[in-house]
Amino acid sequence: MGKSLSRALVSAAVYVYGFLTVVSYGLIALAKGTYFKRPTENEKRDLQLARARLWDLSKEFEGLSHHVLTLRSGFKFHFVSNDVPNTPETIKSDKPLVIFIHGFPDSWAIWRHIIRNPGLQEAVSLVAIDLPGYGGTESLEEYNATNVLEKLTELIVTLRTQYGVDSGSESNKKRTIIVAHDWGCVLSMRLAAEAPSLAHRFILSNGPSTKLVESNIRRLLFSANKMLGNAWRSPLHAHVPLMQALRTLIPLARQLVLSGYIFAMQLPTPIVCYFLSGGHQSFLKKCHLASFNKDEYTLLDMASTMASTMGPSAAESDTKTPSGDTYPASLGERAFAHVMHMAGYYRDRAATARWAKSAETVASLHSIASGKRLASTGAGLFDEGPPGTLKASTTIFWGKDDIALDQRICLDGMGDYLVHGSQIMLLPRTGHWTPVERESGAALIKTVEWAAQGEEGDIGTVIAEPYPGVQVTFSR
Repeated sequence: MGKSLSRALVSAAVYVYGFLTVVSYGLIALAKGTYFKRPTENEKRDLQLARARLWDLSKEFEGLSHHVLTLRSGFKFHFVSNDVPNTPETIKSDKPLVIFIHGFPDSWAIWRHIIRNPGLQEAVSLVAIDLPGYGGTESLEEYNATNVLEKLTELIVTLRTQYGVDSGSESNKKRTIIVAHDWGCVLSMRLAAEAPSLAHRFILSNGPSTKLVESNIRRLLFSANKMLGNAWRSPLHAHVPLMQALRTLIPLARQLVLSGYIFAMQLPTPIVCYFLSGGHQSFLKKCHLASFNKDEYTLLDMASTMASTMGPSAAESDTKTPSGDTYPASLGERAFAHVMHMAGYYRDRAATARWAKSAETVASLHSIASGKRLASTGAGLFDEGPPGTLKASTTIFWGKDDIALDQRICLDGMGDYLVHGSQIMLLPRTGHWTPVERESGAALIKTVEWAAQGEEGDIGTVIAEPYPGVQVTFSR
């Protein structure tokens, strides 16, 4: 009875706070005049052109071609790449494989400034994917941890084969690097913790480890509770411990404010759909506007960011790759509800629920890990560490001006979750969307080059060239 009441109270609090968030976001949009602002004819044209540029399967984008890969399970992933998968030239090439995984509310196109770099295209095989339910990739009925991570792992295993990393007789013939941001970072942290053999290195940016977040929240609540206890026992001298307790809870309170949209995602479907698409998509437009941080941007830049979120239009959905592949049929079905598939990651606990690995996944991971050269230079599968420890070598980038995640909640103590060969890089002039900002994008390019070339030299020195003032806050 007590547990049921507690769950009911928690659910009620989540719904109330989520509803207040929706109302407050709406009021802010009204006050700024963006809620009723209809797109102009020029803006509609720019968006249409941007969608054609990013999503037409028959055309290349800056040296990258589109591919639709049907997995053994029948699920279809869309991605772009500079090399054609599963061809003799690609398989025999010694170029490392670099897989890019985006976050909310984006697609492969958030990496467009990075993956069109001529030097990278020459040096590595670049693959930028759309997560399930995003862009041109098929939808899932439910976005729980098992469904999402199983499909993502199956894709990475397949890409490793089609780009010549693994073959029937030998594994890890060349390096594999996973680069991820936001939700892609959250999922990749789970891969690094629970399937570390998938990549030699993970390069992760501005996404939390849920286990670390839970630990930091418990730590702050415990400390504040102790201080409040001291105040209760000494009421005449309660001022000091009360103030200490309040200061201790400031990071938690700030993160609660920043995470209001997550609570809004838990509301009934019609409200969530309206929250994400109402007011002429004012919430999504606000996200994209914030992604430029201090950088200058043009109306064409804004059109590209919205095209990244919206995915293919009806015109692009009818296009084909040169090999005859088409987008999955589910794209047409979700044309007017694509925002709910994005919200599904929050609603169905993709970050926190248990991943029940299939027998096929376990066999694939064991085969990779049993290769002549382990895919991870970090710790083994059974090394000690707190729950959620990343068992593969990891480089974490963190934009200090992040408007979605409080550094004290999401980054403090992260070093305890990292193994040998890992680093944390603090970017003092960067916000949440590191792949979009020019300075942090240049730093990511340098880091991918460093990882692809065998990780020679000090990473802090390497990054200091494109990003002066970068702070290496942890290195092991």
